Amino acid sequence: MNKAEVFLTEEQELQRKFGETRLPQIQLKARVLEELGTTKKAFPAKANALRSRRLLAAISMVISVVALISLLSIFPASAEQLRKIPVIGKVFEGNIFDFAGDSGIVIGQKSGLSSGVNEEANDQGVTIKLQDVLYDGARLSIGYEIVSEQAENLIFLENVRVSVNGVFRPDARPSAQPHLLDAKHAAGIMTIDLDEPEKEDRFELELLIGGVSGMNEGNQTKVSGEWGFKMNVENRIADSEYISLADGYSASWKGDRFQLTGYRATPVTTKVDFLYSGNTDWLGFQLKDDRGMLIEMLDIAFTVGKNGTAEGTVRFVPLTPGTTRVEVTPYNLLVGKKDTEKAVTAKLTTDYPIVLSQGEVGEIVVQNVEFMQDKTLIHYEVKGKNPYSQYASLWLETPDGQRFISDNGKRTRVSDTSYEYILEYPALDSSQPYFLGTMPQTDLELQEELSVSVAVRE
Repeated sequence: MNKAEVFLTEEQELQRKFGETRLPQIQLKARVLEELGTTKKAFPAKANALRSRRLLAAISMVISVVALISLLSIFPASAEQLRKIPVIGKVFEGNIFDFAGDSGIVIGQKSGLSSGVNEEANDQGVTIKLQDVLYDGARLSIGYEIVSEQAENLIFLENVRVSVNGVFRPDARPSAQPHLLDAKHAAGIMTIDLDEPEKEDRFELELLIGGVSGMNEGNQTKVSGEWGFKMNVENRIADSEYISLADGYSASWKGDRFQLTGYRATPVTTKVDFLYSGNTDWLGFQLKDDRGMLIEMLDIAFTVGKNGTAEGTVRFVPLTPGTTRVEVTPYNLLVGKKDTEKAVTAKLTTDYPIVLSQGEVGEIVVQNVEFMQDKTLIHYEVKGKNPYSQYASLWLETPDGQRFISDNGKRTRVSDTSYEYILEYPALDSSQPYFLGTMPQTDLELQEELSVSVAVRE
């Protein structure tokens, strides 16, 4: 069975329900809570647990396992409560890749590796605009906007038909990271995965979009139509060769086995293919460079064969330039084993550092808070097993419990040798008392005995 056959239904469901992963986080949590409530009514507990695991395994640039679990644990509130929490977001200034892209996409565009599309199509009172395309051999990403004249909260592209060089590709799996800018305007990045990626550096890509949808007051809004686009795609990255690995890149322990089968490292993406025999519940992978720094995971997709072996792909942001060797380690998220759902808070004082425990997984260390005329900056460091999940769970609140939530666009990493960040808020009154808050995060169990290292070809 291929990935499309196993995961298509669940991935489309995730795309419809939970695609807004980066802006804002709080609204994603509300959607997840609403869907989980619906799911519990429709499925018995045992079936729902299996269905949830398959949903998460199917993720491809919609929601990563890490992102979903961390966001579910950031804020202990109901969906109705979450809607009322103000979110401080990054301002959209017209550049979709810069606004919604991960570090690899941003780097790729700034390095001149993307191509402008700048096409639009209108149907049924909805205009879809495609802005840029970026292809590095590991992923194909397209920036898009949706502008609606009447229908509100349209953020998802549906029924996308993909053709390459005039040939329909039924194996294509489009997914998206959409962001609702206002009731009638959305922007996002669509990623298209193919079972057999194009080997040519240039090809013609044709998209026929059959619908757009969204959620409005808990109900799905959908507009059917036809929006067609053609564009030339070019892989502008030299030497983005896929490296196949022999059987020697493997490790075994107590009956489990992990094998690296190949990788592709580009300035935009690090893609790793694998075979894994063992516990696939809430399976993820950590990628560590030769400085001991973890590389942020983007997504994971795999299928499990009849013999119980998982075959799949995991993608990460690009490696730091100069990296010569990496180590890949499987892990399992310990879902349901969190210490508590209660928020951890500490009064903001000038007695730094202020340490906020996130449970067994680690802690956040606040080093300084600057109250400036035009903004407020929180300087902090993440320490723990899963820093790219932990870093998003930090906020300020007033003594009466009013929280100020900032999306990921307002968090800037300031060091590549530690997990240090600056969180930006609007200007706040420094004479008022505040509390810092976080939530215990889902712990993970690293399978260090199965770690496999490989030299990276320059």
